[in-house]
Amino acid sequence: MNILDRYIGQAVISGVTSVLIIFITLYELFAFAGETDQIGQADYTMWAAIQYSLFLIPQHIYELFPLSMLLGTMLGLGWLANHNELVIIRMAGVSLLRIVGSIMKTAIMLMLLAMVIGEGIAPPLLQYATEQRIKALNRQINVNTDYGLWARDGETYININRVENDGRLIGINLYQFAENNVIKRQVQASQASYDGEQWILQAVKETIYKNNSFVVNNLKEMKWKTLLDLDMVKIVAIPPDLLSIWKLNGYIDYLKNNDLEYSKYELVYWTKLFGPLTILAMVLLAIPFVFGSVRQVSIGKQILLGFLVGVTFYMVSRLIGQMGLVYGVPAVLSALLPTLLVIVLTTWSYRKIR
Repeated sequence: MNILDRYIGQAVISGVTSVLIIFITLYELFAFAGETDQIGQADYTMWAAIQYSLFLIPQHIYELFPLSMLLGTMLGLGWLANHNELVIIRMAGVSLLRIVGSIMKTAIMLMLLAMVIGEGIAPPLLQYATEQRIKALNRQINVNTDYGLWARDGETYININRVENDGRLIGINLYQFAENNVIKRQVQASQASYDGEQWILQAVKETIYKNNSFVVNNLKEMKWKTLLDLDMVKIVAIPPDLLSIWKLNGYIDYLKNNDLEYSKYELVYWTKLFGPLTILAMVLLAIPFVFGSVRQVSIGKQILLGFLVGVTFYMVSRLIGQMGLVYGVPAVLSALLPTLLVIVLTTWSYRKIR
């Protein structure tokens, strides 16, 4: 990386960092304000609420990174433009393509850093923060509906009433059906604990239906091996967009193998997978705002316009995603289409400044 790359890169990094600090500060204030109503309940103190809010920072950085890259790049380049440094660089014979290359080198480094934070640090930290919050509030892990968690493992249908914050399952019902959809076995257990490989059901009542009769077995405990391990159970307590790509992929495979609805998770998976492309598209989109209108529009108005573009992209991407779920559009297309729109807009913008 030569002097020009470093100089432009420092301007972009300074702009992105400034925008992120402002956004994260606002987000953390709102996150803490949302926790104030819980302070004083059970063991949930003000320090616990502050810790929970701080643990959300990596996730917020990842969520805000595309918009921060757009505004930060505009801010950094705008500062150079307002001091006529971009004009001097161009007059020195440096092409627009060369300047874009310098910007993209920095953008790729920042993008990789964001991926490490968003996929490696944020998900486990968020899960830990959620578990600690649940423990402090003396509550159970939320499982899908008022009727508990429903899942499927092969020919077995699973219903779990609730999940304690220490990982124990409470109120388990297992239903196995024959090929003609007639129930052939039912297992009821008061609770279950995970030993690292399988669940141990306790206070078990097993009912076997055969030839218009049934046999009831009461057991102190029973081993239950299933694809639904402890991590899989805890996944349902976290919104899909807060899961890592790796956990999303594993959970989607589980849902597919058991003929369960997975489109919502698949949409989030592809959206995350195309995330780096979205970030780079946002950076490319920021450049024409500065080079195309620096003499006509103030940098403040450029930042405002960039913010509106970023918010519009966020709203459009969500709208396209939800419409895709409703109308059965392939998740990969619903996730990619908003980014393609940004790329088209970027291409059109570059044609205007050539």
